[in-house]
Amino acid sequence: MTASTSIAVAQGSYPEKQLQLIVPYPPGGAADVIGRIIAGELEARLGKPVIVMNRPGGGTTIGAREAANAAPDGYTLFFSSNSTFTLQNAAKETVPFDSARDFEPIAQVGTLAMVLVTHRDTPIKDVPALVAAAKANPDKLSLASFGVATISHFAGELFKSSAGIKMVHLPYKGSAPAMNDLIGKHIEYHVDTVIAVKPQAEAGAVRPLAVFSAKRSAFLPDVPTLAELGYPKVDLVSWGTVVVPKGTPAAFRDRLAATLEEAIANPAVAERFKKVGFEPAFKRYTDWPGFIGKEIAEMKALAQAAGIKEE
Repeated sequence: MTASTSIAVAQGSYPEKQLQLIVPYPPGGAADVIGRIIAGELEARLGKPVIVMNRPGGGTTIGAREAANAAPDGYTLFFSSNSTFTLQNAAKETVPFDSARDFEPIAQVGTLAMVLVTHRDTPIKDVPALVAAAKANPDKLSLASFGVATISHFAGELFKSSAGIKMVHLPYKGSAPAMNDLIGKHIEYHVDTVIAVKPQAEAGAVRPLAVFSAKRSAFLPDVPTLAELGYPKVDLVSWGTVVVPKGTPAAFRDRLAATLEEAIANPAVAERFKKVGFEPAFKRYTDWPGFIGKEIAEMKALAQAAGIKEE
């Protein structure tokens, strides 16, 4: 039997039983919704049940550790983002897994843009004015995030570093309380996800100033990127990726990737993603360790410069 025949046989018989998709967040949030869409589409196309296993806690490390230690047999999948795969390494002394060595990537499935936003009555109505005010008044203006060492925190520090300004970081315990305080004008500026910002912007309660992605968000097409405004190094999005434990057979990974690519190409699936602010963006990684290593190094340098540290 040739190698190609062996792969074809393996792909043809896989999967033979139920699969599980570990999601390191509690039920109900955007990540859980995306995970359940992925699980449902895999189940429909593979012909076997795909059960979502919510494993919140530890800044996503509990779920990641469980996935990393699972048997590499193609029946345990893990869905998370750079919050798990790179930011944890940047903000913590140690984490109980190695993103580059303990996982094999299936594919990126989409991205979630971050937005710099202020309240509706701010006298500062654009980024140049904000930067000028911050330079004239170092550490007088505040910039909130939805938590220490979250992508919201990292994005805010990246903006401050790129603009050469000093603003006081105000960490919240979640997006909702931060957004509520922004709408109530208890805080001045905040970094949040496009899905949290969009409905409030449409209601006129907040004013989006810029997005952190390299290109404009389809959800806020009139809002410029920070790169457009003169900060080309600012390109940070939350990317969602499905991985499996290291050592999972390539034939199984190829089957899963092809199935995911087919699902994401379906307009109905893309529309379901978009309802939670997730932009479909299928991508297979040609060098997962290299990609992970580069982003960890960049985020670690940022964390050290800004004093980002999660205990």
